[in-house]
Amino acid sequence: MFFWIHDGRILPTAPPIPSDRVHKIHPGSKSSPISAEETESQNPQSSSFLHRSPRDVYQESAGPTEKTVYFLREIMSAPTHTLPSTETIARCLDFMLEKRIRHLPITDTHGTLVGFVSDRDILEKSKSYERDWPVSDIMTKRVLVGSMNSEIRGVTKVLLEERIGCIPVVDDDNHPIGIVTRSDLLRLLLKYPNLNIIV
Repeated sequence: MFFWIHDGRILPTAPPIPSDRVHKIHPGSKSSPISAEETESQNPQSSSFLHRSPRDVYQESAGPTEKTVYFLREIMSAPTHTLPSTETIARCLDFMLEKRIRHLPITDTHGTLVGFVSDRDILEKSKSYERDWPVSDIMTKRVLVGSMNSEIRGVTKVLLEERIGCIPVVDDDNHPIGIVTRSDLLRLLLKYPNLNIIV
């Protein structure tokens, strides 16, 4: 389940996910852009990685998928780092550099998600804003979030459709409990190359 949070309140409209606009990406071992026969006719038989069929190399390196479904709770980075909206822009930037993160959920005094900033947001907007101003002045107040029981198929489509790099994961009280980035999805695909995350 995915939904928008604006200024700490859930918006009634969920993000649209048109299934006809997203196609399968590498559907298991059926994806063979270069056939084994074509490769063998062009290259002599060799045990070298460079002279073997891409399909054969892929099939050998891609073990069976452990599961057919993964949920956000299984791949999210947790606990997630947050800062209150009263913190300064300079403090947020220093905090992100210290923690080596690029995305930072912003909360109110009760820990409820009220906004979101990225390192790019801070670097771009700090040119027009004073660094000692509160981060609430530059944060994105409309944030797309997911529940921890959402499937990664859904988050993949949402990331593509909304053109965003990550999704905060919240609990029933809209408190950030984790975050899922494109890097998390890529790591999962590296571990299980045959995993179909888009259906």
